[in-house]
Amino acid sequence: MESRITKPQSYSPLLYDCVVNLLGATRTVVSICVALAVCSSVLEASELPSVNEVLQELQISDRDRQQIWKGKIVSWTASEGSDRELAIGMALLVKTSAENLAELFREATVFKTESAITAHGSIAGDGQLADFTGLKLEPNGEKEARRYLEAKPGDDLNLDIEEIAAFQALKSASKDGTVPIERVEALIREQLLARYQAYHTKGLADTAPYARTSRQRVFARDELALATTQSKLLAKYLPSVSNVLLNYPATKIKEGEEFKEQFFWLNVDVFGRPTYVLSHRMHFRIGEASIVVDRHFYASHDYNSLQQGVAALPTKDGMVAAYLSRVSTDQVTGFGSSAKRTVARTLMGSYLKDMLETLRAKAEKP
Repeated sequence: MESRITKPQSYSPLLYDCVVNLLGATRTVVSICVALAVCSSVLEASELPSVNEVLQELQISDRDRQQIWKGKIVSWTASEGSDRELAIGMALLVKTSAENLAELFREATVFKTESAITAHGSIAGDGQLADFTGLKLEPNGEKEARRYLEAKPGDDLNLDIEEIAAFQALKSASKDGTVPIERVEALIREQLLARYQAYHTKGLADTAPYARTSRQRVFARDELALATTQSKLLAKYLPSVSNVLLNYPATKIKEGEEFKEQFFWLNVDVFGRPTYVLSHRMHFRIGEASIVVDRHFYASHDYNSLQQGVAALPTKDGMVAAYLSRVSTDQVTGFGSSAKRTVARTLMGSYLKDMLETLRAKAEKP
Protein backbone atom coordinates (compact mmCIF):
# COMPACT_ATOMS: atom_id res chain seq x y z
CA MET A 1 0.00 0.00 0.00
CA GLU A 2 1.47 3.32 -1.05
CA SER A 3 0.43 6.70 0.26
CA ARG A 4 1.45 10.05 -1.14
CA ILE A 5 1.82 13.28 0.79
CA THR A 6 0.31 16.40 -0.70
CA LYS A 7 0.99 19.87 0.59
CA PRO A 8 -2.09 21.74 1.84
CA GLN A 9 -2.03 25.29 0.55
CA SER A 10 -3.35 26.80 3.79
CA TYR A 11 -0.32 25.84 5.90
CA SER A 12 2.84 27.90 6.07
CA PRO A 13 5.84 26.25 4.35
CA LEU A 14 7.90 26.29 7.56
CA LEU A 15 5.18 24.65 9.64
CA TYR A 16 4.38 22.14 6.92
CA ASP A 17 8.02 21.10 6.45
CA CYS A 18 8.43 20.66 10.21
CA VAL A 19 5.43 18.36 10.53
CA VAL A 20 5.73 16.52 7.23
CA ASN A 21 9.01 14.99 8.41
CA LEU A 22 7.10 13.49 11.33
CA LEU A 23 4.47 12.13 8.95
CA GLY A 24 7.15 10.67 6.72
CA ALA A 25 8.74 8.90 9.65
CA THR A 26 5.55 7.52 11.15
CA ARG A 27 3.68 6.58 7.99
CA THR A 28 6.55 4.39 6.85
CA VAL A 29 6.82 2.61 10.17
CA VAL A 30 3.20 1.65 10.79
CA SER A 31 4.37 -1.83 11.76
CA ILE A 32 2.47 -2.47 14.95
CA CYS A 33 -0.73 -4.48 14.93
CA VAL A 34 -2.66 -5.53 18.01
CA ALA A 35 -5.55 -7.90 17.28
CA LEU A 36 -7.53 -8.21 20.49
CA ALA A 37 -10.65 -10.42 20.51
CA VAL A 38 -12.38 -9.99 23.86
CA CYS A 39 -14.68 -12.93 24.58
CA SER A 40 -15.98 -14.99 27.49
CA SER A 41 -13.24 -17.59 27.14
CA VAL A 42 -10.63 -14.92 27.86
CA LEU A 43 -12.24 -13.02 30.72
CA GLU A 44 -14.73 -13.83 33.43
CA ALA A 45 -18.25 -12.82 32.46
CA SER A 46 -18.29 -10.11 35.10
CA GLU A 47 -15.15 -8.58 33.57
CA LEU A 48 -16.25 -8.74 29.95
CA PRO A 49 -16.97 -5.29 28.51
CA SER A 50 -19.46 -4.79 25.72
CA VAL A 51 -18.43 -2.95 22.57
CA ASN A 52 -20.45 0.08 23.62
CA GLU A 53 -18.82 0.09 27.05
CA VAL A 54 -15.37 0.10 25.48
CA LEU A 55 -16.32 2.86 23.04
CA GLN A 56 -17.72 4.89 25.93
CA GLU A 57 -14.49 4.42 27.87
CA LEU A 58 -12.68 5.73 24.80
CA GLN A 59 -15.00 8.77 25.03
CA ILE A 60 -16.50 8.17 21.60
CA SER A 61 -19.79 10.06 21.43
CA ASP A 62 -23.22 8.51 20.82
CA ARG A 63 -23.33 10.19 17.40
CA ASP A 64 -19.93 8.82 16.41
CA ARG A 65 -20.90 5.35 17.62
CA GLN A 66 -23.87 5.47 15.28
CA GLN A 67 -21.54 6.50 12.45
CA ILE A 68 -19.37 3.45 13.18
CA TRP A 69 -22.37 1.12 12.80
CA LYS A 70 -23.12 2.80 9.47
CA GLY A 71 -19.65 1.94 8.18
CA LYS A 72 -17.84 5.23 8.77
CA ILE A 73 -14.30 5.48 10.14
CA VAL A 74 -14.47 7.74 13.18
CA SER A 75 -11.61 9.59 14.85
CA TRP A 76 -11.47 9.65 18.62
CA THR A 77 -9.43 11.75 21.00
CA ALA A 78 -6.78 9.99 23.04
CA SER A 79 -5.17 11.80 25.95
CA GLU A 80 -1.54 12.72 25.36
CA GLY A 81 0.79 12.16 28.28
CA SER A 82 3.54 14.65 27.39
CA ASP A 83 4.24 17.64 25.17
CA ARG A 84 6.16 15.30 22.85
CA GLU A 85 3.45 12.71 22.43
CA LEU A 86 1.10 12.75 19.47
CA ALA A 87 -1.84 10.35 19.82
CA ILE A 88 -4.33 9.52 17.10
CA GLY A 89 -7.28 7.18 17.60
CA MET A 90 -9.74 5.75 15.08
CA ALA A 91 -12.58 3.25 15.22
CA LEU A 92 -14.42 1.31 12.52
CA LEU A 93 -16.70 -1.66 11.93
CA VAL A 94 -15.12 -4.59 10.07
CA LYS A 95 -17.38 -7.41 8.86
CA THR A 96 -14.94 -10.26 9.38
CA SER A 97 -13.48 -12.45 12.14
CA ALA A 98 -10.80 -11.50 14.66
CA GLU A 99 -8.42 -14.06 13.16
CA ASN A 100 -8.78 -12.62 9.65
CA LEU A 101 -8.31 -9.07 10.92
CA ALA A 102 -5.17 -10.02 12.82
CA GLU A 103 -3.65 -11.59 9.72
CA LEU A 104 -4.53 -8.59 7.57
CA PHE A 105 -2.86 -6.20 9.98
CA ARG A 106 0.22 -8.41 9.97
CA GLU A 107 0.27 -8.10 6.19
CA ALA A 108 0.10 -4.32 6.61
CA THR A 109 3.50 -4.18 8.28
CA VAL A 110 6.15 -2.06 6.62
CA PHE A 111 8.03 -5.11 5.44
CA LYS A 112 5.27 -5.84 2.92
CA THR A 113 3.51 -2.57 2.27
CA GLU A 114 6.05 0.26 2.26
CA SER A 115 8.70 0.68 -0.42
CA ALA A 116 10.46 3.18 1.87
CA ILE A 117 11.97 0.26 3.79
CA THR A 118 15.32 -0.01 1.99
CA ALA A 119 16.70 -2.78 4.22
CA HIS A 120 15.79 -4.80 7.30
CA GLY A 121 17.08 -7.72 9.29
CA SER A 122 16.29 -9.84 12.31
CA ILE A 123 18.34 -9.83 15.51
CA ALA A 124 18.66 -13.12 17.36
CA GLY A 125 19.38 -13.92 21.00
CA ASP A 126 22.07 -11.75 22.56
CA GLY A 127 22.74 -10.18 19.18
CA GLN A 128 25.95 -9.92 17.18
CA LEU A 129 27.40 -7.59 14.57
CA ALA A 130 26.63 -10.14 11.87
CA ASP A 131 22.92 -9.43 12.46
CA PHE A 132 23.49 -5.92 11.07
CA THR A 133 25.51 -6.90 8.00
CA GLY A 134 22.90 -5.54 5.59
CA LEU A 135 22.81 -2.10 7.21
CA LYS A 136 24.16 0.60 4.87
CA LEU A 137 24.21 4.39 4.78
CA GLU A 138 21.59 4.64 2.05
CA PRO A 139 20.23 6.79 0.52
CA ASN A 140 22.66 9.74 0.19
CA GLY A 141 25.43 7.91 2.01
CA GLU A 142 28.18 10.52 1.75
CA LYS A 143 25.96 13.32 3.03
CA GLU A 144 24.65 11.22 5.90
CA ALA A 145 28.16 10.03 6.81
CA ARG A 146 29.25 13.67 7.18
CA ARG A 147 26.22 14.28 9.38
CA TYR A 148 27.36 11.51 11.74
CA LEU A 149 31.00 12.61 11.72
CA GLU A 150 29.94 16.17 12.57
CA ALA A 151 27.37 15.04 15.15
CA LYS A 152 26.67 17.20 18.19
CA PRO A 153 23.85 17.41 20.73
CA GLY A 154 20.62 18.40 19.00
CA ASP A 155 17.67 16.91 17.16
CA ASP A 156 19.40 16.20 13.85
CA LEU A 157 20.40 12.74 15.10
CA ASN A 158 19.21 10.74 18.10
CA LEU A 159 22.53 9.98 19.81
CA ASP A 160 23.78 10.09 23.37
CA ILE A 161 26.96 11.88 24.46
CA GLU A 162 29.11 8.74 24.27
CA GLU A 163 27.89 7.91 20.77
CA ILE A 164 28.60 11.45 19.59
CA ALA A 165 32.10 11.28 21.08
CA ALA A 166 32.76 8.03 19.22
CA PHE A 167 31.99 9.64 15.86
CA GLN A 168 34.08 12.69 16.72
CA ALA A 169 36.98 10.41 17.64
CA LEU A 170 36.60 8.54 14.36
CA LYS A 171 36.88 11.80 12.45
CA SER A 172 39.81 13.07 14.55
CA ALA A 173 41.75 9.86 13.95
CA SER A 174 41.85 10.49 10.20
CA LYS A 175 44.71 12.61 8.87
CA ASP A 176 42.60 14.93 6.75
CA GLY A 177 39.21 14.47 8.40
CA THR A 178 38.05 12.17 5.62
CA VAL A 179 36.58 8.89 6.78
CA PRO A 180 35.39 6.13 4.42
CA ILE A 181 31.65 5.52 4.51
CA GLU A 182 32.31 1.89 5.42
CA ARG A 183 33.93 2.91 8.71
CA VAL A 184 30.99 5.16 9.59
CA GLU A 185 28.60 2.31 8.80
CA ALA A 186 30.63 -0.04 10.99
CA LEU A 187 30.35 2.34 13.96
CA ILE A 188 26.60 2.75 13.42
CA ARG A 189 26.24 -1.04 13.49
CA GLU A 190 28.24 -1.24 16.73
CA GLN A 191 26.09 1.40 18.39
CA LEU A 192 22.82 -0.17 17.27
CA LEU A 193 24.01 -3.53 18.60
CA ALA A 194 24.88 -1.92 21.94
CA ARG A 195 21.43 -0.31 22.15
CA TYR A 196 19.76 -3.61 21.32
CA GLN A 197 21.79 -5.53 23.91
CA ALA A 198 21.02 -2.96 26.61
CA TYR A 199 17.27 -3.17 25.95
CA HIS A 200 17.29 -6.95 25.50
CA THR A 201 19.09 -7.40 28.83
CA LYS A 202 17.46 -4.77 31.03
CA GLY A 203 14.55 -3.36 29.05
CA LEU A 204 13.49 0.27 28.95
CA ALA A 205 15.47 1.10 32.10
CA ASP A 206 18.81 0.70 30.30
CA THR A 207 18.07 2.48 27.03
CA ALA A 208 20.50 5.32 26.32
CA PRO A 209 18.98 8.81 26.06
CA TYR A 210 19.18 11.30 23.19
CA ALA A 211 21.38 14.34 23.86
CA ARG A 212 19.60 17.56 22.87
CA THR A 213 22.05 19.95 24.54
CA SER A 214 25.10 19.44 26.73
CA ARG A 215 22.69 19.07 29.66
CA GLN A 216 19.26 18.25 28.24
CA ARG A 217 18.40 14.65 27.35
CA VAL A 218 15.31 12.89 26.03
CA PHE A 219 14.55 9.36 27.22
CA ALA A 220 12.60 7.12 24.86
CA ARG A 221 12.10 4.81 27.85
CA ASP A 222 9.92 7.41 29.56
CA GLU A 223 7.89 8.06 26.42
CA LEU A 224 7.24 4.33 25.84
CA ALA A 225 6.33 3.69 29.46
CA LEU A 226 3.92 6.61 29.25
CA ALA A 227 2.43 5.27 26.00
CA THR A 228 1.70 2.01 27.82
CA THR A 229 0.25 3.49 31.01
CA GLN A 230 -1.95 5.81 28.95
CA SER A 231 -3.54 2.69 27.38
CA LYS A 232 -5.68 2.08 30.44
CA LEU A 233 -8.01 -0.51 28.89
CA LEU A 234 -5.04 -2.79 28.24
CA ALA A 235 -4.09 -2.79 31.92
CA LYS A 236 -7.73 -3.21 32.93
CA TYR A 237 -8.58 -6.22 30.75
CA LEU A 238 -5.21 -7.77 29.81
CA PRO A 239 -2.85 -6.97 32.71
CA SER A 240 -0.28 -9.58 31.63
CA VAL A 241 0.31 -7.71 28.37
CA SER A 242 0.58 -4.35 30.12
CA ASN A 243 2.98 -5.85 32.66
CA VAL A 244 5.31 -7.18 29.96
CA LEU A 245 5.30 -3.86 28.10
CA LEU A 246 6.29 -2.01 31.26
CA ASN A 247 8.69 -4.51 32.81
CA TYR A 248 10.35 -6.37 29.93
CA PRO A 249 12.48 -8.53 30.04
CA ALA A 250 10.67 -9.63 33.23
CA THR A 251 7.80 -11.46 31.53
CA LYS A 252 5.22 -12.58 34.08
CA ILE A 253 3.02 -14.72 31.86
CA LYS A 254 0.35 -16.78 33.59
CA GLU A 255 -0.15 -20.50 33.03
CA GLY A 256 -1.97 -21.09 29.77
CA GLU A 257 -0.78 -17.80 28.25
CA GLU A 258 1.80 -17.66 25.46
CA PHE A 259 4.48 -15.08 24.73
CA LYS A 260 6.83 -14.92 21.74
CA GLU A 261 9.08 -12.11 20.58
CA GLN A 262 11.14 -10.99 17.61
CA PHE A 263 13.61 -8.17 17.13
CA PHE A 264 14.32 -6.32 13.90
CA TRP A 265 16.37 -3.43 12.60
CA LEU A 266 14.93 -1.32 9.79
CA ASN A 267 16.36 1.27 7.42
CA VAL A 268 13.54 3.60 6.44
CA ASP A 269 13.99 6.20 3.70
CA VAL A 270 12.46 9.34 5.21
CA PHE A 271 12.64 12.16 2.66
CA GLY A 272 16.04 11.09 1.35
CA ARG A 273 17.58 10.24 4.72
CA PRO A 274 18.18 6.78 6.19
CA THR A 275 16.30 6.33 9.47
CA TYR A 276 17.51 3.37 11.53
CA VAL A 277 14.88 1.77 13.75
CA LEU A 278 15.15 -0.94 16.40
CA SER A 279 11.86 -2.80 16.69
CA HIS A 280 10.62 -5.21 19.34
CA ARG A 281 7.66 -7.27 18.17
CA MET A 282 5.81 -9.14 20.89
CA HIS A 283 3.25 -11.87 20.23
CA PHE A 284 0.81 -12.83 23.00
CA ARG A 285 -1.83 -15.53 23.07
CA ILE A 286 -4.17 -15.27 26.04
CA GLY A 287 -7.11 -17.62 25.72
CA GLU A 288 -8.62 -16.71 22.35
CA ALA A 289 -7.09 -13.24 22.37
CA SER A 290 -4.23 -12.67 19.94
CA ILE A 291 -2.10 -9.61 20.66
CA VAL A 292 0.81 -8.41 18.52
CA VAL A 293 2.73 -5.35 19.71
CA ASP A 294 5.51 -3.70 17.74
CA ARG A 295 7.52 -1.18 19.74
CA HIS A 296 10.17 1.08 18.23
CA PHE A 297 12.53 1.68 21.13
CA TYR A 298 15.07 3.51 18.97
CA ALA A 299 14.85 5.71 15.88
CA SER A 300 17.85 7.61 14.55
CA HIS A 301 16.00 10.86 13.82
CA ASP A 302 12.66 12.66 13.43
CA TYR A 303 10.87 10.77 16.20
CA ASN A 304 11.90 9.32 19.56
CA SER A 305 9.73 6.22 19.88
CA LEU A 306 6.56 4.65 18.54
CA GLN A 307 3.83 2.37 19.88
CA GLN A 308 0.57 1.69 18.03
CA GLY A 309 -2.24 -0.82 18.12
CA VAL A 310 -5.73 -1.89 17.23
CA ALA A 311 -8.16 -3.72 19.50
CA ALA A 312 -10.80 -5.81 17.74
CA LEU A 313 -14.00 -6.61 19.66
CA PRO A 314 -16.53 -9.08 18.21
CA THR A 315 -20.12 -8.02 17.53
CA LYS A 316 -23.07 -9.65 15.78
CA ASP A 317 -22.10 -7.74 12.61
CA GLY A 318 -18.39 -8.59 12.66
CA MET A 319 -16.10 -6.55 14.85
CA VAL A 320 -15.39 -3.04 15.93
CA ALA A 321 -11.72 -2.15 15.68
CA ALA A 322 -10.35 0.68 17.82
CA TYR A 323 -7.01 1.90 16.45
CA LEU A 324 -4.50 3.94 18.44
CA SER A 325 -1.14 5.38 17.41
CA ARG A 326 1.23 7.00 19.91
CA VAL A 327 4.44 8.60 18.68
CA SER A 328 6.92 10.70 20.64
CA THR A 329 8.55 13.50 18.68
CA ASP A 330 10.22 16.82 19.46
CA GLN A 331 8.74 18.25 16.26
CA VAL A 332 5.42 19.11 17.91
CA THR A 333 6.96 20.94 20.89
CA GLY A 334 7.98 24.56 21.32
CA PHE A 335 6.58 27.66 19.61
CA GLY A 336 3.40 26.95 17.67
CA SER A 337 2.95 23.56 19.31
CA SER A 338 -0.84 23.64 19.05
CA ALA A 339 -0.75 24.44 15.33
CA LYS A 340 1.88 21.77 14.70
CA ARG A 341 -0.28 19.17 16.42
CA THR A 342 -3.32 20.15 14.38
CA VAL A 343 -1.41 19.89 11.11
CA ALA A 344 0.23 16.60 12.15
CA ARG A 345 -3.09 15.01 13.08
CA THR A 346 -4.68 16.19 9.82
CA LEU A 347 -1.89 14.80 7.66
CA MET A 348 -1.43 11.57 9.59
CA GLY A 349 -5.16 11.05 10.04
CA SER A 350 -5.73 11.15 6.29
CA TYR A 351 -3.10 8.48 5.69
CA LEU A 352 -4.29 6.25 8.53
CA LYS A 353 -7.89 6.40 7.34
CA ASP A 354 -6.79 5.34 3.87
CA MET A 355 -4.78 2.48 5.37
CA LEU A 356 -7.67 1.25 7.52
CA GLU A 357 -10.16 1.57 4.67
CA THR A 358 -7.92 -0.47 2.37
CA LEU A 359 -7.49 -3.18 5.00
CA ARG A 360 -11.20 -3.28 5.73
CA ALA A 361 -12.04 -3.72 2.05
CA LYS A 362 -9.60 -6.59 1.86
CA ALA A 363 -10.94 -8.16 5.06
CA GLU A 364 -14.52 -8.03 3.84
CA LYS A 365 -13.75 -9.43 0.39
CA PRO A 366 -15.48 -12.84 -0.05
